[in-house]
Amino acid sequence: MRLFKGKEGDFTIVRATNEDVAPCADMIAKAMGGQPVNREVLEQTLKAPNVIVLVAKVKERVVGMISGLASSSMVPPPRIDFVGVSDEESARRGLHSRLIDEFIEELRRQLPDAKCVDTSVPSANPQIVAMYSMKDFVVIGFLRSDLPHSDIVLLRKNIRETPAGYTV
Repeated sequence: MRLFKGKEGDFTIVRATNEDVAPCADMIAKAMGGQPVNREVLEQTLKAPNVIVLVAKVKERVVGMISGLASSSMVPPPRIDFVGVSDEESARRGLHSRLIDEFIEELRRQLPDAKCVDTSVPSANPQIVAMYSMKDFVVIGFLRSDLPHSDIVLLRKNIRETPAGYTV
């Protein structure tokens, strides 16, 4: 359990419990902007054994979350699928960044052989791309779409130390 300062005082970042799954599903559904969401499938996905879900809590209330795949097969590589924060003050204080750091630490504990973590973000939101870039993620590709504002940027971060002069 990690303790950080947030809007309403201290918040903790911990592995999600079964009681945290519904608020996490709510946060994901809200972020999807009215697109239809199968809540049952979403909640089962969040409970899957190869999925890491961390929550940031203030007084037992979920105010942020991060989830992603941590497959032991390494193909596909581990990835961050969703990062969300429910209040602007915690976002301004860097909760997104802290959740990413904690996810990577949990990934290192769970999969000590993992070399990298991937994520994908909308290209229409340069603030998200910039945030990941500041966390040492690098662009590894793009997915182009025929729909307006729906192109995707693919990012990767090396999560292991590399010898000097070695490029991943």
